[in-house]
Amino acid sequence: MPDSSDQIRAWCQTGDAAAFRQFYREQAPKLWKFLIARGSDRETAYDLLAEAFLRFMQTVCRDPRAPVALLYRIAINLRIDVHRRETVAATDAVENLDELPVAAPAEPDDHAHVRALVKTLPESEQNLLLLRYWTGLSHKEVAQAVGIPEGTVRRRCAEVLSRIRDRWDEAENKHAAG
Repeated sequence: MPDSSDQIRAWCQTGDAAAFRQFYREQAPKLWKFLIARGSDRETAYDLLAEAFLRFMQTVCRDPRAPVALLYRIAINLRIDVHRRETVAATDAVENLDELPVAAPAEPDDHAHVRALVKTLPESEQNLLLLRYWTGLSHKEVAQAVGIPEGTVRRRCAEVLSRIRDRWDEAENKHAAG
């Protein structure tokens, strides 16, 4: 079975629609999961997915060596644009953010606790974890997607996971003591 680069090269060079369809079938579900994990609702995730593939198709043939990385780089940038627009709209809609009601926390579960810990991380670190462990991209693909060396991805993922483990242990100790 050809890898992603081979599929896209075939599509770029010969117009092999089957090769592109195979690439799409392999990557679209992973990318959609990533967009949902980054906080997009289902409709926005589908819109971003479509826009990411459209932009991908318009640019990938210039350099088809790392198609998965390019696709995720495009999707990350699109998600950032949507987040910026949502933030501006929310800020415009609420004159005094201090007056927003605070929701009572739901019954905690381990998954919710892990998600909460991940959400406390800077967006760049969240992206690393989601790309690596949620969508299953390799360290090399993550490195290409975010534009940093592969070794840096490995080190940062390990560091972030260690910090999450420490925060988890800290929360468990507080819960046990309280």
